[in-house]
Amino acid sequence: METIRYERNRLHEGVCWRPGGVGSFETSPQRPACSSHEKDITRLAKNCRNFVRVYGFIMNFLTEEERNFSIAYSILVFKDAHQVTQLLQAIYRPQNVYCIHVDQKADQSYRDTMAAIADCFHNVFLTSRSVDVRWGTFTVLEPELICMKDLWHFKKWKYFINLTGQEFPLRTNFELVRILTAYNGANDVESIVKRANKERWASAGPTPHGIILVKGAVHIAVNRDFVDYVLHSPVAQDFLNWTRRVHIPDETFFASLNHNPQLGIRGSYKGYPETDPVTKPFLTRFKNWGDYPCAEGNWIRDICILSTGDLPLLDKRPEMFANKFYQDYSRVALECLHQRLYNHMRDEFLGMMEFDTSYYQNVSFVKNMVTVEKTN
Repeated sequence: METIRYERNRLHEGVCWRPGGVGSFETSPQRPACSSHEKDITRLAKNCRNFVRVYGFIMNFLTEEERNFSIAYSILVFKDAHQVTQLLQAIYRPQNVYCIHVDQKADQSYRDTMAAIADCFHNVFLTSRSVDVRWGTFTVLEPELICMKDLWHFKKWKYFINLTGQEFPLRTNFELVRILTAYNGANDVESIVKRANKERWASAGPTPHGIILVKGAVHIAVNRDFVDYVLHSPVAQDFLNWTRRVHIPDETFFASLNHNPQLGIRGSYKGYPETDPVTKPFLTRFKNWGDYPCAEGNWIRDICILSTGDLPLLDKRPEMFANKFYQDYSRVALECLHQRLYNHMRDEFLGMMEFDTSYYQNVSFVKNMVTVEKTN
């Protein structure tokens, strides 16, 4: 079995462990600090071999199970190039594919940095076009659809996960593959009915095809057939055009499609569409909306900005990713999560850590999903 050599590397003021390639676990001399300045990152990325080494990207698939389970990602970004690079490094594997949307408002130097990073990898690319993202409008949903369309040309991926540059994984790639395998085609999409802001839909008129409206986060983990339906179904296109007339359409489109089982979308949900931590958890993303203390009391738009004091909570969470982190404010917390992630990965490959997927296999959206016979 292949293992990973870990390199000790000082990043800013924190000490972290970085994978250096295939080999044995060992400590090596310190590498130069990774700069958070865009120009420095761009300069570093012009030497791709050095960029990959300094940031510790894993350039092999590690296990056959991971090799055979490709994940497609969209990542919406607009600032903090170093933080985005940390995120990409944490989730990068050569068998996956990554679509990066750079907000049209971002300056050219930032776009150049993202382009330079993407050019270092065969499976990372910038979107075919860019959108000026404005909260509450269709432009929040539009980049996801652009990435879905761009990613569709890659034939091997099985699940799609959408991220922003202000998130970080709570699971290793191996654990993500195990979770998505346990889902067995089920889609992990938030759904809210009782607390839905129905006034945002009132002026749009009746929905096409009798679709029942459900609110939910734009962030999803869905199978390839769901993306196929979004891109190619006339019903989905009619509904998409309808959502252009509502407020915050990104919180309507995916959630409603996934919770109208009569549409026959594989992996969609047949039960009552109300997300609940016990009966129907939402495991794609952890956000603290006030259900837990916010360690430093830093709330932005009702979301806790995560810091080191939140790490004990994050360590116990079952979700795949956590939101939200700010590059400067959350710097140490992100470094600790980096070290935690790689400690888990190290222990997995040393046979010191098991990952039990029984919880994920038995959640309600897996037990109550729409199954569709696939035809060749």
